[in-house]
Amino acid sequence: MHSCVQFITTPTADTEGTAILLDAGKKRYLFGNIHEGLQRACIQRNVRLSKTTDIFITGRTEWKNVGGLFGIILNLADANASSIQSAKEQAEKKAKAKTEDTSRLVDAKARKKAKNGNERAEVFREAGLDPQEWLGGPEDSADATKTPSTLTVHGGKNLTHTIATARRFIFRHSMSVDFEEHIQTNRSSSVGDGRDPDWKDESIQVWKLPIDPTNCDWSPKSPRKRSFDEYSAGLTCSSQQEDGPPKASPITLDPEAQFDEQRRSVVSRMLNSTPSVDALTEMPLVRAPKGVPVWVRNGATKKLERYSRPEDGTIPQVNVLIRRPWPGARVEHLPPTKPSQTATSYIVRLYPQRGKFQPEKARSLNVHYLIYQALQQGFTVKSRDGATVTPDMVLAPSRPGGGFAMVDLPSAEYITELLSRPEWKMPRIMDGLQAIIWNLGPNVASNSSLRTFFHQHRTIKHIVTAPDISPNNITFDNSTALTVRLNQIDSKRYPIPHYDNRSYSDPLCVDRGDASYPTPHIATRGFQLQLEPSLQIQIDRSQSNAFFETVTQLKETPKEVLEHAQRARDDIESGRLGQDLSSQELPSRDAEILCLGTGSSNPSKYRNVSATLLRVPGSGSYLFDCGEGTLGQLRRLYTASEMKELFWDLKAIWISHLHADHHLGTASVIRAWSEATRSTDTVQADEEHSDGHSSDPIQSLQGRKVLFLFSESQMIQWLKEYSSVENFGYDRLVAIRTNPGHAFTGYTKMDWESIPVGFNTRNASMTYFMQKKTAVSVTFPTGFKFSYSGDCRPSKCFVDMGRGSTVLVHEATFDDEMQGDAEAKRHSTMSEAIGVAQAMDARRLVLTHFSQRYQKIAQFAAPDESNVKYEDVQAASEGEDDNGMAEDLDPLGSAINFGHHASPSRTPNKKTPFRNQYFKSDLKVAIAFDFLRVRVGEIAYLEQLTPVLQQMFEILEKDGKAKTKDNHDELAQKTKEGKEAISEELTEQNTNAEKKEERDASKRQLGEGSNRSGYRSGEDEVSRQAKVTNG
Repeated sequence: MHSCVQFITTPTADTEGTAILLDAGKKRYLFGNIHEGLQRACIQRNVRLSKTTDIFITGRTEWKNVGGLFGIILNLADANASSIQSAKEQAEKKAKAKTEDTSRLVDAKARKKAKNGNERAEVFREAGLDPQEWLGGPEDSADATKTPSTLTVHGGKNLTHTIATARRFIFRHSMSVDFEEHIQTNRSSSVGDGRDPDWKDESIQVWKLPIDPTNCDWSPKSPRKRSFDEYSAGLTCSSQQEDGPPKASPITLDPEAQFDEQRRSVVSRMLNSTPSVDALTEMPLVRAPKGVPVWVRNGATKKLERYSRPEDGTIPQVNVLIRRPWPGARVEHLPPTKPSQTATSYIVRLYPQRGKFQPEKARSLNVHYLIYQALQQGFTVKSRDGATVTPDMVLAPSRPGGGFAMVDLPSAEYITELLSRPEWKMPRIMDGLQAIIWNLGPNVASNSSLRTFFHQHRTIKHIVTAPDISPNNITFDNSTALTVRLNQIDSKRYPIPHYDNRSYSDPLCVDRGDASYPTPHIATRGFQLQLEPSLQIQIDRSQSNAFFETVTQLKETPKEVLEHAQRARDDIESGRLGQDLSSQELPSRDAEILCLGTGSSNPSKYRNVSATLLRVPGSGSYLFDCGEGTLGQLRRLYTASEMKELFWDLKAIWISHLHADHHLGTASVIRAWSEATRSTDTVQADEEHSDGHSSDPIQSLQGRKVLFLFSESQMIQWLKEYSSVENFGYDRLVAIRTNPGHAFTGYTKMDWESIPVGFNTRNASMTYFMQKKTAVSVTFPTGFKFSYSGDCRPSKCFVDMGRGSTVLVHEATFDDEMQGDAEAKRHSTMSEAIGVAQAMDARRLVLTHFSQRYQKIAQFAAPDESNVKYEDVQAASEGEDDNGMAEDLDPLGSAINFGHHASPSRTPNKKTPFRNQYFKSDLKVAIAFDFLRVRVGEIAYLEQLTPVLQQMFEILEKDGKAKTKDNHDELAQKTKEGKEAISEELTEQNTNAEKKEERDASKRQLGEGSNRSGYRSGEDEVSRQAKVTNG
């Protein structure tokens, strides 16, 4: 059996920890830190998680170790749903093919095959085995009955609570997810031979090592916890329906055990339930509630289209798609908890490996060659003489299975207890252990006790990862390569991300002069550890290369693109355009916009999910949306000192809505902000306000460095609930809710004299519309007005409140060919976004939030403002919110729809050159990619460079298709040659087999030889193949 450990991530700016994948043949397992960016790293590395059944989280339960778990669960659930659907379709095709081909068994060859099959089945029956199990059942695929698989996540205390806090935005029904928490227990100090594993399946055995720090008086503050009586009174369901969660029942168990059970109940309703608020559910039109929008998918184009009900009131027999509420989101409160200091590590062992199969012994025992496989797999069989044959009679002696330990030490305080664990002295656990993977916190590797442990176990391979040792290499090559090419076109607006490919082994304090001292290996990308059939350390060169290098990427940009870019830059700098732009009066021309993530839904190789940073000189910095991986994007743009300066300048975070791609990076950004801005003065001020948030924000701000958070109440509640797990800085937040109907009042003004924020919310506007997604317009003292859309359909209310914006950042999820999908999924097309900017009289427009299907620039139809029309008020009000009720639309009850009214001469199906003459003379439009840094006064330059980008993508796409075609042609030629060789070999084998069968038949008729002689040739062939396989 081949077993291998693959390093997916090591500590870098993009990925905060180490994650490995154990491939044990039939199953795969994730171990380590399930951090932000792990899902994207798997996409970049082409790591398939489809066979993953268990995830083992190391370290403490805190965001840096579990922040990527939500995306991984959703990814696996979606992959499982696709697998189930594919299996169902495949079974239907097979059933149809079988029905249409009822006469195939009349063929003589087929009859012969059936006869041989019956004879083979009889051999297995005589051996005491089930023929159907070993030879396969009927053609009907068992996949047709495939059910949703189960994923088990193992970790420390508070793991289930962490997942339950996300009940309002994480939901799937295609996978059952279980959570196994383990806590520190008082084990006997006696060593003995060993102890039973804490968990096992048919492939691996796992011993869990929960470790607490020693001599540590760590007690992080978190918001005051409710008593159990308060909780019992508070656990309610916002809608008393049968599928809603139950109320708290009277205590019959230990309170903590009951709390755990309640959390599990919440999680089961999140991940093993039915409809989703964001998923369209199919049902007959007659069952669809009246007054809600319904959709159908076009059979030819596969695109969503709005379905209009017949005006005469009839109900056709058609299936439609509607949105339904999700039961897990109805739980209002969770039981109380508190942070845990326990860090979890694991020892993993493979099962003993069976010895090599010895076919000569099987033949001597008169075992049929067809039964060899069963003996190799450990089954007891019967010989043709009726004697019992056990595997040990035909197999060489077995050997111990290999294994490794995954050790997570957040700080030096954990070392003493780890090294004193009795498991390190138990032969049953340690015999055959091949490697220890050390995931170390800062300044841990230099600990002398750890070095002594390395020396005591020098026969074991020690593999180390740590932030102060591992290289800060690029994790997302495709995205960075694109940025390098963009840098060649526009170096001022697209800086090359920071990275460092050097490893730092000094903290390991390796004594090179001592030959007996084991040299630890520093794991990097592409690092692999083969466990079976023998221990080997390997480097996957396709993943290492050795590392990403800028010089290599610079050589790959087409020469004609660089020449075109140079001409465009010359025109900008020396032509009339540059003079016109420099003479335009724009408030806060030096304000800077940084696009940290420009993709939607899921991270991809080329685009991260939503995040936009606005930096206004003299007024502070503001983050609009904060998708997973935002902190890593910032670390690639700024040095450590620049990051600290940025965080001291950061005033507020605006979260538009509770979708994972818009806010899953918030906790890590707040934590980093809190660590960077926590000085002696702020600590003293925090202690004075340790009782929690004041009812008056002004009072809570006195003498404190705080961060404003604008979002809906459910987002704020999520952060508050998670703060019970980890003190990530929530106690220093001033959370301002953006719920509908909650206008800003006097105490939320952000221009307090004690802490100037930079803008006044009395002059800012916001609206609440389209599936609980908020947009915002902010006016600064200089007159600079910035508007941000979030995810939305075009809205007249947003147009009115953003009137006269200096800059509009608007989502452009779909191109114009997918108008129906944009309406059904409540997003905008590129032309609609441009139309909003024109109607708003915006001076500059930055397009972002593109569907991940667009690795380049999407197509659009240039809008004509004279064709702007508003949807009917009644039709627009047929929306549905998260609870299945009619949604709160903007106060004017209208929305704009530009896409359907484009000029006939500019149809959405035709690619339109990106030229300014289609827009009003003052509107300048820029298409954003990740890592864009542009000042307000320079946005117009980006528009002039857009044709260069279009040319670059067209050339790269053409070259890519040509290269793919060459690869396909080469593969096809090799396949053809291989098929011809195989065909010739099979023909020869079939001829020999037929001749042999004729000879054997003649011998049986003449009474010559024995039945055993008839099998000899076949046995020798199988024996030869078995030797090759075992070799």
